[in-house]
Amino acid sequence: MVERSLKNIAKKITDNKKVVIVGCGYAGKELYKYLKLMGKNISCFFDNNQGLKEKTYDGKEIFKPYKLEEDSLYIITIADSLIRKEILKQLLGLGISESQIEIYYMSRDNDFWSQLDSKYYGEELKQVYLEGFGWDLDIENPKTYNEKVCVDKVYDINQKKIQLTDKYLVKDWVKEKIGKKYVTKLYGVWDNAEEIDFEVLPNSFVLKTNHASGCNIVVKDKNTIDREKICKQLNDWLKIKYGFNFLELHYNYIEPKIICEEYLEGVADNIYDYNIYCFQGEPKYIWCIKGSHKPECKASFYDTEWNKLPFSYGYPEDEELAPKPKQLAEMLELSKILCEGFKHVRVDWYNMPDGRVLFGEMTFTTWGGTMKFVPDEYDKIWGDLI
Repeated sequence: MVERSLKNIAKKITDNKKVVIVGCGYAGKELYKYLKLMGKNISCFFDNNQGLKEKTYDGKEIFKPYKLEEDSLYIITIADSLIRKEILKQLLGLGISESQIEIYYMSRDNDFWSQLDSKYYGEELKQVYLEGFGWDLDIENPKTYNEKVCVDKVYDINQKKIQLTDKYLVKDWVKEKIGKKYVTKLYGVWDNAEEIDFEVLPNSFVLKTNHASGCNIVVKDKNTIDREKICKQLNDWLKIKYGFNFLELHYNYIEPKIICEEYLEGVADNIYDYNIYCFQGEPKYIWCIKGSHKPECKASFYDTEWNKLPFSYGYPEDEELAPKPKQLAEMLELSKILCEGFKHVRVDWYNMPDGRVLFGEMTFTTWGGTMKFVPDEYDKIWGDLI
């Protein structure tokens, strides 16, 4: 349970107030148990699913939502953020005022961070770190790699980092630094999906947003796609404040756009990602990823001479020795140019079957500083490099 969310709710519950828990699922029942232990009285449950096997829980009746008397408190306990928003809309539509509604966050999701006062970021960041790693985060004097990433993602926000994290703006910067041949073809950029003219696009392409990670749609044959569905998905993604997913706040300053790029045959299927970790302006480690973004994804680290290294970070270790990329020297030299002036940045590349070297992205806060090294001693070794 997220302690701050519980404390905020407990403060709102007074003896003369009727309290309703909205949602009789796992989160609702756990909240009920917690409030009961605190001596707080719950009037009933609301749930739209009237097909529930149980019509009561611990003697409390389960009703379809309706408006009680004015001095009532409705606590939404739905975990799914989209359904949560629909429930909120439903309650407001019943004439219930927003001041009467509280949301219980059982986990620190995007909505939790977006509504949290920034003065509490440090406190919550420490708690997240303690829960994930088992020891305290020293914000004033971070030592490990993950500690430094965690601190930087909240407190080191600057215009250059914002520009280079933007998947659209970074293209012109890379062209200026190393040349346009290293940048994937751009077919279009739009502020909303309704502006896209699919007829002028090639048969295959990739649609993505510039301000988030994982918001990609691969189109291999545009004659087989549901354009309306794709447009809806893209517009939904545009509304996301991605920086609140893992508190990587520089993402929130990117102006959201939709971009369309060339489709790279075989990426994520049989082409490795080569992510080069750079420290103090020098390429140091190569993260060789097989099957990026797939459930079975594996990865290994290599030094700049392509010697396999005995640790992993986030992804399971790929025990097979990956083939040394033919353009490794070129990728390292280009990374050195792009990482100049940064204490730490990850520069991503594709080495295509036709020999092309293509830039992927610049990443300043890998995993948001939330994943463990195996063995964990490399967390400190990497931290010493920053």
